[in-house]
Amino acid sequence: MAFLDWLFKRKKKVNIDESVIAEEEIKPVELKDPASIRNYVISLCEQMIDISKEMDDVRREYEQVTAHLNDIQIVEGLEGEQKNQLIEIATQVSKLISVRNDYLNAGSKISDETFYQMQELEDEVPSIIRRLMDNEKYLDTVKRDLNRLAAEKIEWSVLKQEAEEEQNDLRRMSKILLVAFGLGAITVATISILMKWNFLPIIIVAFMATLAASYILIRMQECTTDIKQSELNINHAIALENRVKIRYVNTKNAIDYTCNRFRVKDSRELTYNYEQYIEVCREKERLKQTNEDLEYFNNRLVRILRGLNLYDAKVWLNYANAVIDPREMVELKHELFSRRQSLRNHIEYNLNAISEMKVEVDKYVEKMGEKSKQVRAILEKVEELNNGII
Repeated sequence: MAFLDWLFKRKKKVNIDESVIAEEEIKPVELKDPASIRNYVISLCEQMIDISKEMDDVRREYEQVTAHLNDIQIVEGLEGEQKNQLIEIATQVSKLISVRNDYLNAGSKISDETFYQMQELEDEVPSIIRRLMDNEKYLDTVKRDLNRLAAEKIEWSVLKQEAEEEQNDLRRMSKILLVAFGLGAITVATISILMKWNFLPIIIVAFMATLAASYILIRMQECTTDIKQSELNINHAIALENRVKIRYVNTKNAIDYTCNRFRVKDSRELTYNYEQYIEVCREKERLKQTNEDLEYFNNRLVRILRGLNLYDAKVWLNYANAVIDPREMVELKHELFSRRQSLRNHIEYNLNAISEMKVEVDKYVEKMGEKSKQVRAILEKVEELNNGII
């Protein structure tokens, strides 16, 4: 029964709470032997380089969002005739778009806002969907890995605790047996002398004492080995957990950002929206007609906006209502601010992770010998990659 209790305790299932993973700090690993230190430092350097390269895309997206916000400031700052002309043309564009979409979106299950967003990113959406689906699959795998590593840490901690408890029990047992065999030896020796027996009883007592001492010594050594192996395995599990945790947070941030950006729950909903958009576009192709008035006012609107040296003048064709209605402009700014803050949080998390890993590397770089120069060169490269991220 005790064996069954021990077995089930070792196999206890552990669930990872997603809400706290991003807030946990990377746990340090204590290493002593050169091979483990070298492998650990190399692993950290690889992670820092991978994270730095991954942040290039995030940084470019951040710069684009910031540029769009700057364009909004320019448009909002217009005055006089220039502002009136822009509003007049934007009003015509908005009306024509409304008339066109009344037909195009008839029976459509997606909103105008979703349609405009898909239209703006039509070439990119398929790759975004594939990336989102891959990230969702990868996130499930990472969660299982985190659960497994957490279970392994508990398992090895239990083994270590049991070995330490057994060591303490053996120490107490050795003291008790030492006293018992000592008293027994004295008693047998005294009786043997008084009764003029031979020394066979004393030899038997000594032999039993030797057997007991040998067993205790062997078990003490085995327990010491188990403790060292458990500590080694716990450190290995922590190192793997740190690496997996960073990938988890980055993947989760990427999923959340994409879902928030397209206002969907998962890749299935995004795929559905894109399929509906494609259907609407097919209807548009079947119409086989163009709206010449809309094209005319679109060109006029773009010409005016290009004259303002905006980052992207064409994007305003999808946001003509924001030029007309200040409330629409406020919502647009709010969305861009939210996107930029999400990207900033993503970048800050990665920078903090790199900073923590650099601290870990600094702890061991002096112990790397001739490899220390290469490691410092890598650290300088990482610092160069991450300068001016925000």
